[in-house]
Amino acid sequence: MTRPAEDEAPRRTWTLIGPDGLPYESSVAGTLGGHRRSRIYGRLGCPSAARALTRGGYLADRVFFADEPNAIAAGYRPCAVCMAAEYRAWRATEC
Repeated sequence: MTRPAEDEAPRRTWTLIGPDGLPYESSVAGTLGGHRRSRIYGRLGCPSAARALTRGGYLADRVFFADEPNAIAAGYRPCAVCMAAEYRAWRATEC
């Protein structure tokens, strides 16, 4: 039995949100997660997001970003739980 050539193997892609707010396919996984309806982004291991995922309903609106500049450009704000310093800086500019 032969293995398929490396270029024939299926390649994994991830759907990320770009700075224009539109989804695109990426060969690299996102570094941040977010919630489309609340327009909040945070770390993938955020305890607040984990609780929301456990309760259900959150998964349908889950989005991912390559990095923080893309999340900000798409109109999302930092999570107050897992990105407290970034949230405080964002909050200071909003008031």
